[in-house]
Amino acid sequence: MKITKVNVYRTTGLFVKIETDEGITGYGEGSCFSPQAVAGMIEELKPYIIGEDPRRIEYLWQACLRRLFARGGPVTGSAIAAIDMALWDIKGKSLGAPLYQLLGGLSREKVRVYGYVVGHSAEEIAENARRVAERGVTAIRYRAFHDWDAIDLHDHKRAVFQQVEYTEAIRTAVGDDVDLIIECHGRYDPDYAVMLAREVERFRPLYIEDPIRHENPQALRRLRTQTSIPLATGERGHTKWDFREWIVDGLVDYLRPDVCWCGGISEMVKIAAMAEAYFVNLVPHNNWGPLGTAASVHLSLAIPNVALLELPCSVKTPQELKSDVSSPYPVVENGYVLPLHGPGIGIEFDEEVAESLKPSPKLLPKLNALDGSVRDW
Repeated sequence: MKITKVNVYRTTGLFVKIETDEGITGYGEGSCFSPQAVAGMIEELKPYIIGEDPRRIEYLWQACLRRLFARGGPVTGSAIAAIDMALWDIKGKSLGAPLYQLLGGLSREKVRVYGYVVGHSAEEIAENARRVAERGVTAIRYRAFHDWDAIDLHDHKRAVFQQVEYTEAIRTAVGDDVDLIIECHGRYDPDYAVMLAREVERFRPLYIEDPIRHENPQALRRLRTQTSIPLATGERGHTKWDFREWIVDGLVDYLRPDVCWCGGISEMVKIAAMAEAYFVNLVPHNNWGPLGTAASVHLSLAIPNVALLELPCSVKTPQELKSDVSSPYPVVENGYVLPLHGPGIGIEFDEEVAESLKPSPKLLPKLNALDGSVRDW
């Protein structure tokens, strides 16, 4: 079997199609951030995979990374992730087996999921959290500062106060049986991250996610010594080397690799194995694209040290989740997602719909502090 063609679809997300001379086609998904750059990198990588056997997944992963002299980073990681996912899809289809079987079979029968809630006031977000909990979801992730995003403003102190207010309201609404995940998106300077952690400890969150920027992993040590709350990071990590320091130096309790960013299915398996040796669990980040969601479900079923999975199905109905380009959708029952049993990734991709959709680039908020300096989104 040989790869004959590689196509890129830029729609509401970024998808790749890999064709073979035996008529088996695989589909993958990359990051929806910087889609033009990721699509361009896939074009750069085409010569390294066309004409090759798609079942040599590890060889092609290595070729896509190491044939590049200047390599690494989110664009390369996302491009390789999309290609890697399509190769696993081809392999599963060629063998008539779902992805989780190729990864060693089910390490669990279902995966606990968490829901993500938003709100423009403590009352609104608490009510939204209560509704999610009523569906059987036992973990909820949330953040504050949505209103400030709309006006491109971030104020550390006000953000801390609002996150404390939201946390108290949600805990009151859902009780003690639902785990709370406080999302910070890397917004805080370390001093304010410490302030937040001290203020919310009494609400017993499962963990605080991305309390500070990710560029200097050792900065987490300062926060780690001043709070008992577990820490999580990793959604912006690309390849195993980005994750190594977090794992080996014991800087976090949970890792958040995203299959569409971290280098793909092949790389997430390696990240998980490295983390398992240090008793660090994964809570895979999921950018909510249809193929990435399906791949995340398969990975979370097969990888032994997955604690939770981010899944849009946990907070939306099947009607709300209807995808323009793919089906079916993972089934969630009582707060757990069930396996997809179709071959490969296990979902169908509608090329005609994909070709008819125009790209929808997403401009992130251009946040500034009160003094006009640039802040992270």
